[in-house]
Order: sequence, then structure tokens, then C-alpha cells
Amino acid sequence: MNGGGNGKILILSCGTGEGHNSCAQAIERALSEKGVSCRTLDVLSFKSERAKNRASSVYSAVIRHIPAFFGFVYKLGRVYDRSKLPSPIYSMNASYAGKLYGYLTENAITSVICTHLFAMEAMTAVKRKYGFGKKCYGVLTDYTAIPFYKDTDLDGYFVADKTVGGQLVNCGINGSKIFISGIPVNSKFSLSVCKAEAREILDLPADKKLVAVMAGGAGCGKVIKLVKRLDKKLGDDCAVLVFSGRNDKLKASVERRAEYNERIKVISFTDNVHLYMKACDVLVSKAGGLSCTEAAVAGIPIVHLKAIPGQENANMKKFSHCGMSISTKTVKKAVNAVNYLLDDVQCAQAMVKIQKLFISANSTNAIVNFITEDNADGLFTLSAVYNGGLYFGRDNVQQDYSEAVLA
Repeated sequence: MNGGGNGKILILSCGTGEGHNSCAQAIERALSEKGVSCRTLDVLSFKSERAKNRASSVYSAVIRHIPAFFGFVYKLGRVYDRSKLPSPIYSMNASYAGKLYGYLTENAITSVICTHLFAMEAMTAVKRKYGFGKKCYGVLTDYTAIPFYKDTDLDGYFVADKTVGGQLVNCGINGSKIFISGIPVNSKFSLSVCKAEAREILDLPADKKLVAVMAGGAGCGKVIKLVKRLDKKLGDDCAVLVFSGRNDKLKASVERRAEYNERIKVISFTDNVHLYMKACDVLVSKAGGLSCTEAAVAGIPIVHLKAIPGQENANMKKFSHCGMSISTKTVKKAVNAVNYLLDDVQCAQAMVKIQKLFISANSTNAIVNFITEDNADGLFTLSAVYNGGLYFGRDNVQQDYSEAVLA
């Protein structure tokens, strides 16, 4: 066994984006349910608390106010990947490898799971510098491989699909280390809760069409513009739920508009996102890898609104190409897409069926079972995919294929 029994598993995440933390929390919950001792830490805390807090605040500021700069950095990373230059990102994360190695040995860690590139680079440095011999895995949380993965050398990589796996191979990673698992999400998103039941739990109106807007991290201005247009263009039988998360500026701006408008409601940070997805009729969201996957597992029609250049473009392309979402570049087109899905119930239902076909709800358990028991059930190595294997979740294909495609 790699990490089960009396072993201790460390999960390393990073606060540059909630998706990495959500992925880590999903894995931690699944491990705990199996009785495995585990703990999640921000990898940058091994550099310093200041570095950890600064990374989170800088990332949030960039994606809210100057997302184009994020896209510029992303493109620079692609240029670096084609070069043979030493990586400044790897050097930064290697700088605290000694402190991380000390924690691993002092706490008798038997396996490490990384849900962020920084963690994967730090653990690569630990393995290279100190000969750390325990298993270490990376979990990619987007439908593309972002730059700098060529700097990493772990025991295994869990990826969304064969496209991501192929990109890692192009970076020089051995295909036998790459497993097609899907992106892990919290099991509560797959709970069997009907729309009426979810609305009753959340005290939401049963007689309204509900539109969820979950793009708070992408910037305040675009969301406000979206809410204004939804309010103007939606029918009287519709209401809008705006999820501000931890974006206080967005919350205050929407609340000012909602003060005299009963059909706009602001939802602060909540642990019940899964229930709101079950309760609503359409979701408008930026295309974060985790948020995409959570929505698909929950089974809600999705309208993606372009926000952050880089990996989110790839996520949008994946979902819209497969018919799992409608991709839009402007607020006007996003609102038109929302109205389309609200009016065409058959189209909305077909989208949800396609989501079930391509997105596995069992990815988290498949990864956890593999790591703790060396059990590859539900996973495909990249070589198996190239030999003609299916590249979406094995567990849901047989039961849903005929219903989803032939209905």
C-alpha cells in the first residue's frame, strides 16, 4: 500500500485560486472517509506566511483588475516551455525544499498529493535534493496543462483527459506515469437531490426560474454589467442569485442594486454551492477547471462567460466543443444564451445528459483508491488511451451512454 493503513498523507495546495483548494478538500474528505490520516497545507507556508498570503492577494488582484496581464504571463510560460532556459518558478519553489523535507520526515509522511504546480515543483526539488523515496502525485485541475510542468518529476499525474495527458508527454513526462482520472470534486456535488428539495432546503421560490451567477473572482465590473442585463432581459418569472464569494466589493455593488429589487439575491461565501446548483435552472460562470467540473457533476446547464486568458480558454473550449456548455465572449451573448436555455428545456436537459457522459462523478474515489491501495479501477494510463481506450470516466459510461446519446 502506498498511503493507507497507518500511513500519513500530506496534501499540498496553494491559495492562488479556490479550485486548487477545493480539489485538495475533496481528496482530504475522501481519504478521511476511508480512515486514512491526512492533512492539507498551503505549500507556500513552507517558504513563509508572508509569501503564502502575498501569493493569494496578488493573484486575486490580478484576475479581478488586470486579467490580461495573467494572459500575458501565461503566454510567456508557453515560450519558456519551448526553450531550455532554467525556470525561475522552479527555483523559487526549490528554495524551501529543505524546510518541506524536514516536515515530511518529522511527521512520517508516506505519500504526498499535490493539487498545484508550485507544490509539484517543490516536491520535485525534495526528491532530487534529499532523495525522498515516498510516493508523490500531482493532480491537474484544468482541461489543459499550464506551462512549467516540464520542471516536475513525480511518481504519477492524474489528469482530466487524454488531451492533457498528451500535453504532459510533450513536456517530457513519461506516459506510464499519467492517469486519466477526471478532475476530483467533492462527493456532495453528486448527491441525489431534486430541484424542488434543494429549493425547499435553501428557502428559494418554487415558482421561479433561477439563474446562478458564479463569476465573483473574475472581477466586479463584468459581473455587475451581467446582472444589470439579466435583470433587464429576463422574464418576470425569473430570479438571479449572485454568488459574491469573498469578493466584498462585488457583494456591496450587487446589494446596492438588489436593495429595491426582490428578484436579485446576493449569496456570500457558502458551503452549500452544490445545493444551489441543484436548485437553479442555469449557471453563468467563468471557466475554472474545478467550477466547470463541479457544475457538470451537479448536473446544471452552463453558460461560460470569458474572463481570464490562459487555461480558462481551454476549459471553455473543452466544454463547449463537447456540448457541455455554451461559450460566450460578451455579456450580451451570455444573457441571450441564458434565455435560450431557459426557454428550450429539451436543449438544457440534453446538455446535462452530455455532461454525465463526459464527466465522471467518481474521479475523487478513483484517485484515492489508487493512491491508498494501488487499485487502478476507474483509471486509464495514457498508453491505454492511445491504444483506443475510453478517455472519459469508465464508471459512468456503460450506465449512461445509451440513455444520453440515444434518447
